[in-house]
Amino acid sequence: MPKSVIEADYVVIGAGVAGMAFTDTLLHHGASTVAIIDAGHGPGGHWNHSYPFVRLHLPSRH
Repeated sequence: MPKSVIEADYVVIGAGVAGMAFTDTLLHHGASTVAIIDAGHGPGGHWNHSYPFVRLHLPSRH
C-alpha cells in the first residue's frame, strides 16, 4: 500500500475532550493546519467506550 504524507502545522494526539478543545482553540486563533491522531474510529476519546449512549457534538436546534 502506498504511503501518503500529511503536512500540518500541529499534530494533536487524541481526539478526546482535551484534544478537540485544543484543536478548536488553534483553529479559531490563527490559520494553522492541524492533524488529529486517535486510536479510536472517531472523536470522543474514552466517552466512546465508557458511555456508548452519549454522543458528543450533536446538532442543536438552537
